[in-house]
Amino acid sequence: MARYLHTSIFVNDMDETIDFYTKKLGLKLLDKAHYPGNADMAFVGRDWDAYIELVYDLEEHAPYDVGNRYEHLALEIDPPLTDLVERLRNDGVKIVKEPKKSPGGTRALAMIEDPNGVVVELLEPKSGPIK
Repeated sequence: MARYLHTSIFVNDMDETIDFYTKKLGLKLLDKAHYPGNADMAFVGRDWDAYIELVYDLEEHAPYDVGNRYEHLALEIDPPLTDLVERLRNDGVKIVKEPKKSPGGTRALAMIEDPNGVVVELLEPKSGPIK
């Protein structure tokens, strides 16, 4: 059976993006790699079971835009969500959607934006099965 490993995103500023995912959202910097003439990469997550691969292209290019076929990343966070959203707002993070109940009513969610324009959904743990 296949297993989900990671999502890879191109970033415009590696240090700013690592800071966002580690210091603001509390993920760990799992590893970094440098491929001369090609790319710098960093891996952030709770562990290697599922993580985000950050890629900074070392070749000349225009700043990256989020593609029109991309929706969002999702991270499960420790409650209360409202406290985290308020802290992120005070840190200058763009809040895309304020905290509210999920459509199934089993958890709270909010949407924020990372420094590259990537939308990140923040979810409290499920409180039970979806009805």
